[in-house]
Amino acid sequence: MRVELNYNLEDVKSEFTPIPAADYLGRLDKFELAASKDGKPMIKATWEVVDGEFAGRKLFDNVMLDVEWKVKQYCVAANIESGREFDTQDFLNTEAILSVIIEPAKDGYAEKNKINKVRPVVS
Repeated sequence: MRVELNYNLEDVKSEFTPIPAADYLGRLDKFELAASKDGKPMIKATWEVVDGEFAGRKLFDNVMLDVEWKVKQYCVAANIESGREFDTQDFLNTEAILSVIIEPAKDGYAEKNKINKVRPVVS
């Protein structure tokens, strides 16, 4: 199978650079149930920054279902009521304010973005 690259490789950065630590408006593109390395249930979330200089950049978050404060942030942003079952599809296209930090490099991995807090968008 032939693949055509529609860009000049010389114009492409050679390494990933995190976006600056700040608050960003994001839209939830993926929200999938998965299991952690030790088998605990978790959600793998993929956000897209939707405005500003970094529009189009992706941010990733793994949410352990037993970390109640983090689950609550996602539920409040998506208007999911307490005490009810939900489908992961209920979260798709949710827009929220994402407080993003830069996690320092460690264990041979480069620095990366981390979503520190998810807040609902207030009109």
